[in-house]
Amino acid sequence: MDTTPARDDALGTLCARWRRRSLADGWRMPDDWPAPAAVRLADAVLNDLPAETYAEALGTARALSGVGVTEGLRDVSTLYAVHVKPVPPSVLLAFAAGWEAADAGLGELPAHAGMSGLPRREEFLERATDVLTGVQSAREGRSPVLVTLDGRLDRDEDGARGPAGAATQLAHWERDVLLGEAVHLAFDADLPAGYHDGVAMVLGWSEPRGQVRAAVEVARTTLARLSRHGAGVLRTPVRITVRSLPDDPVALRRLVVADGAS
Repeated sequence: MDTTPARDDALGTLCARWRRRSLADGWRMPDDWPAPAAVRLADAVLNDLPAETYAEALGTARALSGVGVTEGLRDVSTLYAVHVKPVPPSVLLAFAAGWEAADAGLGELPAHAGMSGLPRREEFLERATDVLTGVQSAREGRSPVLVTLDGRLDRDEDGARGPAGAATQLAHWERDVLLGEAVHLAFDADLPAGYHDGVAMVLGWSEPRGQVRAAVEVARTTLARLSRHGAGVLRTPVRITVRSLPDDPVALRRLVVADGAS
């Protein structure tokens, strides 16, 4: 007697297992997990079909529903884990491309640098210039400092060409995600922050005493933890520098360039 489940039953079982594992792993919005694109992706995985198109569609759907790219990528990896198959880098790339395209299309939101979720370098410099101009006209006993988090691997910093193709692009996206998440967790959301090609930037303050130092330690600890899940995509340890700034926007740009973020 053939006890193999019918195709629809097998697909339903896979989707149920996938959702259950994602919720257990910390999916934050249980009611928003179901999506037609998720079923189509699961069907492709179940039947060993090319899954990139469905992964891209799911990435778009997740971005439009407010799911972060890190959570979404983890969810896709969970599907392959419960089906006991390695997740192809091309599938993760496709999901990220769909998510990024949808995120960029949300016109009321600022453009992000890569997958970091942080503003691009020029937007950071514009906002930081406004802040420094305000400091010049109304001092509050605080001095500005520039914090940079350089996660580039040596081959990236030296300009050497690493392995080409999907794996390299995926590694850079994963690096962007990890550095952006560390900045969001460590620094006050009101501080100007930016990102460019493996280097995150934050404009902080020397006072209250110890505040920047504490934020840097949180970022350092966070990156050490995250790096265990992204081995090989970040410098180990990430180079974090804190530099005093004159009340001069030109000096800020000069330091950003000196840190290789141009």
